[in-house]
Amino acid sequence: MIKCKNCGAESPRYDICCPECGAPRELSDRESSELIKEAKERHNRSDYLISLEIYKLLASVGNRDGEREIGLILEAGRLVPRDLDMAVRYFYSAAQKGDPLAAYKYSHLSVGNESLCKFWLAFSALMGCKEAYADAFALYDGYKEKQIASYYCSLLADEDDTDAIIEMARRHLYGEGVEQNERMAKWYMERISRVPLHAIKLHKRLSSVVGRSVRPEPPSFTDRKRVAERLISAAKKFGFSKILLILSKSYAEIAGRDSEVYLALMHIEGVEFTQNVDLGISMLEEAISKGSVAAAKKLGDLYAEGNYVENDSKLAIKYYRQAASFGGKGEYEALGDIFFSGDLSEPDYALALSLYEKGAESGDWGCQKKLDMMKKGREKCYIEATHLERSAPEKAFILFKKSVECGYLPANARIGWYYERGIGTKINRKKAFYHYKAAYEAGDKRAIESLGRCYARGIGVAFNFNKASELLSVAREMGSRSADKELFRIYENKKKHMVRSLYSTAMQLYFNKKYDIAKDMLETCMNFGLGNATYAIGCMYELGISVTPDRNTALKYYKKALEQGYSDQRQYHKQSMLRIWKQI
Repeated sequence: MIKCKNCGAESPRYDICCPECGAPRELSDRESSELIKEAKERHNRSDYLISLEIYKLLASVGNRDGEREIGLILEAGRLVPRDLDMAVRYFYSAAQKGDPLAAYKYSHLSVGNESLCKFWLAFSALMGCKEAYADAFALYDGYKEKQIASYYCSLLADEDDTDAIIEMARRHLYGEGVEQNERMAKWYMERISRVPLHAIKLHKRLSSVVGRSVRPEPPSFTDRKRVAERLISAAKKFGFSKILLILSKSYAEIAGRDSEVYLALMHIEGVEFTQNVDLGISMLEEAISKGSVAAAKKLGDLYAEGNYVENDSKLAIKYYRQAASFGGKGEYEALGDIFFSGDLSEPDYALALSLYEKGAESGDWGCQKKLDMMKKGREKCYIEATHLERSAPEKAFILFKKSVECGYLPANARIGWYYERGIGTKINRKKAFYHYKAAYEAGDKRAIESLGRCYARGIGVAFNFNKASELLSVAREMGSRSADKELFRIYENKKKHMVRSLYSTAMQLYFNKKYDIAKDMLETCMNFGLGNATYAIGCMYELGISVTPDRNTALKYYKKALEQGYSDQRQYHKQSMLRIWKQI
């Protein structure tokens, strides 16, 4: 019995309108479910007319099962005249409500909008419609998506489709989208009792394979997440809100850390949910805390565009950088464009370059194209900068910097000099050392002397005699006179440092009353020209410390110390030595 929601009259008939008041039927979800169950039972009992009436009623209230079944009846011309145009309309309506079979039927029968048909085909296959697998295989194989095509082909092979079995054997033989393994190919071919003529050659080839056949593992749909992302984007474009919700829920089941992204956006945009921007943002923040690249990118987009939140370029850049730090997979080109263009902040060419490189490595053609563009542009910047070095050093610095950030290694040596000397920018010795080192590691011979000088003078790095000596020696052998002078300077400084260290040890021995040893060490220091040591020996002769007192000899040493640049006008040094000597 069906109860009218308008007048309350109950009727056992399946009229589209109430026979009492004429109002269109309104069915609750429970009533619709019961009618679907009854229609199937009627059909199984061969009571086709009643089943048809029920489906018509369900279709009239927008029930997707009723629309799909009426579409199938109209397509086949059962009980009613065949009407493909009307069937397509019913299929389209049911497909928009998420029915996979109706989506496939619409893609198969509709003409005039190829992109829409491909969308419904991909959707129906993703949702598990078996009828769509063959067409989905052809679609993705045409797009050169070998792995996805192989997945759908394997599903067909599991249903004992002979052509699919032969295709899987061929794919395993040549490694197209699946593991290359002759024995796995042989396993597929052994499933065919009668080999078709077009597969005889393949059959003979696999019959000669040595060893037992190996049953392959069912291929996994590793690109399911990427396919779902594409379909979500298309569903937004076409305005299919219910499909968007279905796909977002499906995506949430397979996407891991990115699971909440599209559902969060639906809350923010108010699609199939009451709009709640705060809830959507909190869901995205939660996904970011799990390392979601997509969530960070989407939140960056929100703050950059300012559609649902207040425009904030600083927050946008913060989230974009987070997305880049997570790896940026799937978003390399978009993120690279953001940091290259500098629309929201200063351009970050180095980060843009790294993102394009990663995208190019993963096979992204767009990233490869932009990477090539950057490589051409950076060389042009370097050449232009060399022409401007004398006339406009500030502009030259900017161009050298852009060239370096775009990955042009020869520019490192030049910009290092700018940072070291403060030409066109503030002095920054750490950056100078960084760029000299980068140039040296890239094999730029011009950077050898500059890097050696950094180690010799402690420019942006701690003094390191061994590294400085090694690098400057190489530069000297290459004919650099300035490197030769720098080597002489560091060796002289090292000698002075060693003499001072020896002098300090000698005075320590003197303090410990070991005068003879101290005197020998002081004489060595004196021979290296250290005035302090010469004066100390003079004091020992004047005071008679470990030697016979001799004022004339002491006077000679005092004069020599003065010639070596040391004087003790107030005799503090002498008094100190005297106090130490007099200590008991």
